[in-house]
Amino acid sequence: MTDLSICRQPLPGVHTLKTPSVYDHRGSLAKLFHYDSLAQQGISFKPAESFLTKSKFSVLRGMHFQIGNAAHEKLVTCIKGRVLDVVVDVSPDSRFFNKPFAIELAENKEISLLIGKGYAHGFLSLDHDCWMLYSTTTIHCPSLDKGVLWSSIDFDWPISNPILSPRDLSHPRIV
Repeated sequence: MTDLSICRQPLPGVHTLKTPSVYDHRGSLAKLFHYDSLAQQGISFKPAESFLTKSKFSVLRGMHFQIGNAAHEKLVTCIKGRVLDVVVDVSPDSRFFNKPFAIELAENKEISLLIGKGYAHGFLSLDHDCWMLYSTTTIHCPSLDKGVLWSSIDFDWPISNPILSPRDLSHPRIV
């Protein structure tokens, strides 16, 4: 099996990664993380915590980020179903501020997304049963957890009335 490899870097500190898989008569085996292969490509990603979300069709989770000592890098992989994954720079001084990047992640696409610090992240579930695996470089800190309102970013979402949590509905606008 080959190692993880960088496909492209759509924004500074944001990488799409090829997650290799092997298939046989039993099913498949996928390599979702390998520290040494990423380090050899200039990425030092050391997970501190992992999460699994399970979402129904039309659920939108986001747009979330951590600040201060809790700011983290995040590795996200869709392990079941399909999602529209969206990343947006929330640093007002950045030339990439509010210029989102979106990609469809799916269980059969063999692609993960590595997101650097300073970006808000969210996704829209495109299937009835979507599972997303997240690994972050810091432990979640509720007092340093922030977000921006999904509809306020400069992105044309393919939905006007997603299923949202009360918390995600209450995020401030990006501008």
